[in-house]
Amino acid sequence: MEIRPNKQWWIKLGEEVSERLRKRTKSGKGLEGSFKSYTADYKKNKAAGKYKRQSSTSTKPDLTLTGDMLRDLQVRGASRSGVQIGWTGSFAERVVHNQEMGREITSSSKALPKELQNYILNRLDKEVGRKIKKQSGKTTVIKVGV
Repeated sequence: MEIRPNKQWWIKLGEEVSERLRKRTKSGKGLEGSFKSYTADYKKNKAAGKYKRQSSTSTKPDLTLTGDMLRDLQVRGASRSGVQIGWTGSFAERVVHNQEMGREITSSSKALPKELQNYILNRLDKEVGRKIKKQSGKTTVIKVGV
């Protein structure tokens, strides 16, 4: 009995997680809480719209100046066992730069905030449960360590 989600399921989950991470970032929340404030000069210039291709004038740290970096967050690969999301090239460099400035979205030791980790676990739990139920035609209870 195959209970693992298929590649398409993982791709869809990756797209959902990417969108949730973009929304979380735009709300000013990082990996471990709120982002560090912008410098006074950057905040003033951003509010005044002084940057090339600027699409946001928000002075709340949301890592959105042009919107390009957050749009680049996408599914980068998927298989029957998981999905990879992330940034490419200069956008990945911007993520690292923001991390150095106290605005961490992700890290090598913790890829996603606990909230998104729980979302993934919940979705995976539901999908595996659905597949087990489909295979057996009834709800199956599995007790471990009893």
